Amino acid sequence: MNRQTPVGSASESRFATLVARLHFVWFIIVATLWTMVIAMVQLVTHGVYPTARNFKRNARVWGGVILGLSGIRVHVTDRAGIDRDAPTVFITNHQNLLDILALSAALPYSFGFLAKTELARVPFLGFAIRNSASVFIDRSNPRSALRSLRKAGERIRGGNSVLVFAEGTRSHGPHLQPLRKGGFALAVEAGVPMVPVTIVDGYKLLHEGRRLLRGGVLHMVAGEPISLEGKTRRDIPALMEYVRERLAEPLAAASA
Repeated sequence: MNRQTPVGSASESRFATLVARLHFVWFIIVATLWTMVIAMVQLVTHGVYPTARNFKRNARVWGGVILGLSGIRVHVTDRAGIDRDAPTVFITNHQNLLDILALSAALPYSFGFLAKTELARVPFLGFAIRNSASVFIDRSNPRSALRSLRKAGERIRGGNSVLVFAEGTRSHGPHLQPLRKGGFALAVEAGVPMVPVTIVDGYKLLHEGRRLLRGGVLHMVAGEPISLEGKTRRDIPALMEYVRERLAEPLAAASA
């Protein structure tokens, strides 16, 4: 693993900090303009090919171009070994803004995102996600959430894999935040395999609070699939604990 010091650390010089801040500004400009372009491409192509594979193809170009022009490469260790189009629920941690780009560009499987309904109102990004294989969960009240969950489960069983950020918020570091139940309830509802995906060191490249970014390699690990055959809602707490351990393993290995 890359032993680089996190961007924005006390050991960085003022000049290095200035360069990292200018790098961040460049990243935001590129991300904004390219997101506008790909959102329109997704709208047009989704009308003809409303599939997870089409969304993944456009998302790969979206994330790959932004990361490439920002000097960031992604290294994937893929232990999942599953059919690239088999319905699956991917469960991942969330360190910072780079995660979505890295997963879109480099995770070698077709998927949409599990998103909150509020995300549908985000300019351009929400527009693209609404016209994709992604699914929205309405958490405004328990009844709406249950309906959304069942509908999402039907879509996944029908062939649309979904990626879920399982933590309640971004960690901004090499630790895991508490996991939320929603993604696990969805996986049990769908009854398809679950694959843990760990973002290992994106926090070393991007410091969101100080608006600092530098080029480098982001490491990602896709773990072995977990069968949910025969699992019910009663099994969710144990499943959450097991997945948390699986997500934490690459983080521990990187810091050892």
